[in-house]
Amino acid sequence: MVVLHVKSAAPAASPSSPEAADEGTAFLYECAASASVADVAAAIGALAGLQARLLSLCRRLREKRRADAGAAAAAELERALDEAEAYASKEQVQHNRFLSPRALREHIKNIEKKCGTTLQESPEALGLQESSSDKHERIKLWWAGKELAMDHKLSDYIGVNDKTKIVIKLTRACDEC
Repeated sequence: MVVLHVKSAAPAASPSSPEAADEGTAFLYECAASASVADVAAAIGALAGLQARLLSLCRRLREKRRADAGAAAAAELERALDEAEAYASKEQVQHNRFLSPRALREHIKNIEKKCGTTLQESPEALGLQESSSDKHERIKLWWAGKELAMDHKLSDYIGVNDKTKIVIKLTRACDEC
């Protein structure tokens, strides 16, 4: 299996915090060398979207918690936020740990549940639910300074060796460019 070290830049539209403004996200993804670039892009885009949603949810809840300093049972919510941020952080790449879409979804559900019990509000009332979007379908993958064409196979670029690790840059497709 080919290991893809996926890096994406922080979105320019949300420089709400200094940490988020200068850091992007990173994670590891594993696939076969014979996989099509379009399939890999869809899987990576979905995973990147879940990771970004989880980290954004944690950041917004921490800001909300600063505003509600006297909230009861905040320790459970704080622990859930810490665990989720640790799981989705780019430090997982250093430990060769892969992200799982199922685990990311479970962290999101856990945080929303804790949020409902701790802050006594539903996730919808807090604005934590995000509408489904097709952001992850409109991405481009780059390797070695070249954009990977969606109609090719990954092996067309990296060869057939399944014991390869490459760094992929993830960017959003721009309609106006």
